Amino acid sequence: MNRTVIALFIGALGGGIFFAANLPLAWMLGSMTFATIAALRGVDVKVNDPLRKVMTAVLGVMLGSGFTTETLDALAQWSGGLLLLFASVILTMTVVYLFYRKFGKFDPVTAYFAAAPGGFNVMYEMGEAKGGNGPVIALIHASRILILVMTVPLYFRYGIGFTNTENVIPLLGSVKDLVGDGLLIVAALLGYGIGRICRLPAYHLMGPLLVTAAFQILGVTDVAPPMILVYMAQLVIGTAIGARFLGTNFTEIRHVLGLSFVSTMIMILIASVFALIFAETIGVSVAGVILALSPGGLAEMSLVALAMGIDVAFVSIMHAIRISLIIALVPIAFSTFDRIILRKKRN
Repeated sequence: MNRTVIALFIGALGGGIFFAANLPLAWMLGSMTFATIAALRGVDVKVNDPLRKVMTAVLGVMLGSGFTTETLDALAQWSGGLLLLFASVILTMTVVYLFYRKFGKFDPVTAYFAAAPGGFNVMYEMGEAKGGNGPVIALIHASRILILVMTVPLYFRYGIGFTNTENVIPLLGSVKDLVGDGLLIVAALLGYGIGRICRLPAYHLMGPLLVTAAFQILGVTDVAPPMILVYMAQLVIGTAIGARFLGTNFTEIRHVLGLSFVSTMIMILIASVFALIFAETIGVSVAGVILALSPGGLAEMSLVALAMGIDVAFVSIMHAIRISLIIALVPIAFSTFDRIILRKKRN
């Protein structure tokens, strides 16, 4: 617990500085930056896993509160986004795999699992079990999420001048919303249990999200949690991302980080091209499609969409499907990869 207190103190310091500087997604970017620096310098930082899951459930409730009856009407039109998502995952993984093989000099197994645009824990465990370099795979995925969360909000704010809508939700909520807030707590607890029983991907986020969305669509409640909870979720999730780098040394890993940066930029470029071509057809903003196809974590990219006010429902749904596809198909496809690529090399 002391490690968590120290980590969150460091994260809060960074978040406060970034917030004072009026940077986008300040509490997440600031906490992530300071926690990463602390971890690389050997400070013993770690975020308690139950606390991270609780704050992720809060994020799920926040995302679910953005669903309306109009969301249901849009689902049919978003079906085109599923084909786009599938094509994006295949193209992204193929290009990045070739990049890691040619420029990173990774062995085929390490390159295969490092190239997957999501599924951090599964890719690490599966890749190491199949003979890949586990630490490199883990570092590639951790730095990919770090780079995406660091660059995407800053690009939207300063690159294209996208207006942040964080302050639309009251900071501390309202007394008249107490009943609605109570129902949201029920949605969080019920969703957490259902998500775990049904083994949903990121169940601690998806369960509360789906139950809250159902409450909103059915008219059970129409309130959103106070913004202070979003800031707390940003702080905890951002600090947790930075703490992943504990035990690594920048001098030793800078080559891998450089490769991860280039490959992440390739992934964002592919997402941006797809968005510019197909966004109008799907009926979603270009920024929304970029976020939906960007290979960040489900919680992290959903939080970016929420904080920036960019097609929150679409981004959340697409990322949930993307993670499910990757976790389900990438390990299965490895048998074909092994038969065609690895056995040919052995022969």
